[in-house]
Amino acid sequence: MDRMKSFCLILLLAIAQVAQAETIESLLAAGELEARALVKTPTPHFQKAPIEIVVEVGTPDHFSRVTRVRDFTVPGTLIRRTTKSAFNETRRRDGDSWDFQSVRFELHSERDGRLIIPALTSFISIETEADGVVEGELKLTVPPLEIEIPPGTEDLSSWVAADVFTVEETWEGVLENYEIGDAVTRVRSFTISGSPAMAIPASAPIKLNGVDVYEAPVLVDDEEVGGALQGVREERVVFTFKGGGTHTIPDQSIHWFNLKTKAVETIDLPGRALEVSGPPVAAAAAEPESEPRGDTKGLWYGVLAVVGLALGYFLFRRIGRPSWIGRVRARLESSRRHRDARADFMRAAEQQDSRRCLELLYRRMSEHSEWQLSAACANDPQLSAAADALMAHAYDGGLPPQASEVQRLWDLCEAPKEKQESPDALQLNPGPSR
Repeated sequence: MDRMKSFCLILLLAIAQVAQAETIESLLAAGELEARALVKTPTPHFQKAPIEIVVEVGTPDHFSRVTRVRDFTVPGTLIRRTTKSAFNETRRRDGDSWDFQSVRFELHSERDGRLIIPALTSFISIETEADGVVEGELKLTVPPLEIEIPPGTEDLSSWVAADVFTVEETWEGVLENYEIGDAVTRVRSFTISGSPAMAIPASAPIKLNGVDVYEAPVLVDDEEVGGALQGVREERVVFTFKGGGTHTIPDQSIHWFNLKTKAVETIDLPGRALEVSGPPVAAAAAEPESEPRGDTKGLWYGVLAVVGLALGYFLFRRIGRPSWIGRVRARLESSRRHRDARADFMRAAEQQDSRRCLELLYRRMSEHSEWQLSAACANDPQLSAAADALMAHAYDGGLPPQASEVQRLWDLCEAPKEKQESPDALQLNPGPSR
């Protein structure tokens, strides 16, 4: 009888041990598993600066499947996953070898103050010697963050925080003197280390009397350089002169908080005074009357574009990078914009609205700065004459060109362009002076 009782007791203890090891929670309680969420970036945590959050899971056994962590959101922050898959490594624990997997996130807070991060849901799968595969989900608590305003930025409306931040500015089509209808292009390239390109704010918009300002679609790109994230943003702005005089593009100062020195630095970009021959815009030839161009339709397209940008920003925060669905939608949206612009151009040509035609051509060409209208028309005297007549009618009061010839200019703009090898390359969108 005593032997039977001892056997039953041993059997119950074995069953209890098996039952305790059947879940991830029991492995954790038994010290056979480590799982935690850590804030790796040391304090202080600054506003807009990258803060690394890491989920670490360790076991003396082996991982059956890759550790996964659900994406999460925090209001007022930009969050991106910095590891495509869990990072594997081996560590020593009390003389034993443990396998560890880690999943890393980077958080940028747009505001200061206390920041609460939701518990991170983590899927863990362990192959144990005694119980085989044990897997399940754990909710791991992240310590709250205290976000501080970087010293020196209290009175700044726009700035970035980074280890390295550079801005390069170049100009295309620069002349000593311009004619009405000429254009010059400003190109700015921003590079930020340790943060995505989305963290770089846009340049302040510019409005000048007698100058049309066209902003080409911004190019952004994130890549790894030497194992560190580097974000690049490129802006192209085309200034087209519709009136004579001196047009001054103001100086601009760009501020950034250096995370290495803990100090604010300033990048000064000088302005430009552009001399344009001809009467000022107030005395320029009046724009010919034309039928409505569907301004209401354009307004709705603008509203939809803003909504699309907001949705894209939300998706970027949600999933860290655009999905293939987002890329397809972007291509469809770009195709729709080009179709609408072409229809608007053809309608303006029929209505002999030469300024509207030039405006649409400039916008189209600002996306393809390697192409100049005059060089593209050089081998076709009819098109070259049409381009000259279009500018003369728009700015000098000349006779309107034939609508069919003007419409061919758009078709030329849509066609693939050959590289221009002429050493005497003309500036973008040259005016009547050329």
